[in-house]
Amino acid sequence: MGARLRWLPFELHPETPPGGAPKPFSPREWPEIRARLLRFAGMVGLPMDPPQRNLNSRLALETGELVRERGGDAAAGRFHHAASRAYFAEGRDISDPAVVAELAAPFGIAPGDVEEAWRERRYREAVDAAFQAGIDAGVTGVPAFGWPGGRAVAGMQEPEQLVAVLEQLHGH
Repeated sequence: MGARLRWLPFELHPETPPGGAPKPFSPREWPEIRARLLRFAGMVGLPMDPPQRNLNSRLALETGELVRERGGDAAAGRFHHAASRAYFAEGRDISDPAVVAELAAPFGIAPGDVEEAWRERRYREAVDAAFQAGIDAGVTGVPAFGWPGGRAVAGMQEPEQLVAVLEQLHGH
C-alpha cells in the first residue's frame, strides 16, 4: 500500500487576531491536552512545547503557497514543517511577517518577494479554496488527512487509526 502526502493549507482559527489569543481551554483542561500533544509528538519523535496561545497563521499559509509555486509540493511540505517547528517547538510567532520571511529564505524566496505576495494577497484564493475543501470533507482539527472523494480524518489520531483508514480505502 502506498500513499502520497501533500501538505495543504488549513486555517484552523481564522478568527484569531494579530498578536494571537489564548487557547480556548480552561486551566483544568490544558494540562491534559498538553500531555496528549506531547505524547503524540513523542510517538513520532517530534520536538514540541505546546504553545498556550493561538496565532493567526494566514500569512504563513499564504507563504507556503508561494513556496509551492516556486519549489513544488515537496518544498511546500518542508516549509510547513519549518513553520510548525517554529511555532510548536521553538515558540516563535508565525504571525510575524519577519519570522515568516526568515522561514521562506531557505527556499530561495527573498523577503521582498514574500512581502509583495502578502501585499497583493496573491495566494488568498488558493488558501481559501483549500480551507473550503477541508470544511467540505469534515475537517475540524489539525493535522488532517484527506483522500480523493472528499474523505478526511482530522485531529490527533493514533498511527494505527490512520493505517486502518488507508487499508479500508485501498481494499485491504
